[in-house]
Amino acid sequence: MKDLQFALEYRKSIHADHNTEALRIFYGPGESRHPELSEIAIDRFRDHFWITQWKKVSSAALSAVAEFLKTEFGSEFKAAVLMDRSEVASDAEATPLLGTPFAGRFEVREWGVTYLVQMSATKHPGLFLDHAPLRKWLIGTQSTKAVLNLFSYTGSLSVAAAKGGAAQVTTIDLSKSTIEWAKENWKHAGLPDSSGDFIYGDVFEWLPKLQKRGAQFDTILCDPPSFSRSKNGTFSTQKDTARLHEAILPLLKTGGILITSINSENLSERQFLKDIEDAASRTLCGLRVISRIDLPPTFPTQGELSMRYLKGFFLIKTDP
Repeated sequence: MKDLQFALEYRKSIHADHNTEALRIFYGPGESRHPELSEIAIDRFRDHFWITQWKKVSSAALSAVAEFLKTEFGSEFKAAVLMDRSEVASDAEATPLLGTPFAGRFEVREWGVTYLVQMSATKHPGLFLDHAPLRKWLIGTQSTKAVLNLFSYTGSLSVAAAKGGAAQVTTIDLSKSTIEWAKENWKHAGLPDSSGDFIYGDVFEWLPKLQKRGAQFDTILCDPPSFSRSKNGTFSTQKDTARLHEAILPLLKTGGILITSINSENLSERQFLKDIEDAASRTLCGLRVISRIDLPPTFPTQGELSMRYLKGFFLIKTDP
C-alpha cells in the first residue's frame, strides 16, 4: 500500500486536505503502476470513503485498501463503499465494502460551504471533486451576479455561486431527482428561496424560453454529460456542442463569463473550442479565452494527455 501512503503524503504537501472534508485522496491511473491499484480511485467525504473501480479488482485487494483506510484514518473512518464501473451499461449502485454507510444524505464541507452527499442507494455521491477549483472560484467572484447553471446535477455550482454573493441563480437539469437534490442542497446551505430558481427540464427547451423572456446572465455554467436522452431526442458532446452553445450565447451579457467544460475522451480540446467558436460566429458575437479548465492536482496524470478527460474554458463574451 505504499502508493496509497505516498498519495496521502502528496496531498498534505500541497495542502489539498485543508479546509475540506471532500477530496480525492488517490487516483490510481496517475499514481500507481500496480496492476490493481491503477484501476481504482478513492474519494473521501468526511468519514466515508467512495472507491471506484474501472476494471475488476480482486476482493483481496479491495479489502486491503479498505483496511488501510480504516487504519490510516482511525476514528475518522466510518465506512467504505465500492462503485463498480467495469461494466459500462450496468445499473449497479455503490455497495458497502467495510463498515456501515449512512443510509441517507449527510453534510460535507468544502471551502467553508456545505453540500449534501450520499453513499448508499446511489451511483454517485453527488459532488464532482474535479470541479472543486471551480466552486472555489465561484465563491470568490459572483457578488451581485445573475448566474445560469445548466446540466446542474445536484446544484453544487449553484450553491457556490450563491455563497459567493450571486443575486440570482437559475438552475436547470433534466433529472427530477437531481433537481430535488439541488433544492435540498440550496436549503441546507441556508440560502434564500427568493434568489434561487430551479427548473426541471431539457435545456434545449428552456434556453429559447429564457431568451424569449429577455433573460440575461453575467455568468453561465455549462457542464453537460457526454450523452443524454430526453423525450426530444438524444444529446452528445461529440455532435451537439456547437448547437448547444449557439443556444446559450444569446443569454450571456456582453462582458459576461461563459464557463464550459466536458468530461469526454471522444472530443479533443481543439475541436471543443472550435465548436464553441463556430457557435459564436453564428450568433454574431465574439468570445475570448481567459483560461483553460484542467484536472486539479488531486487528479495527477503524470503528463499523459489521454488521462486528462476534463477539458474546458473560461471565456468572456465580446462584441463581434
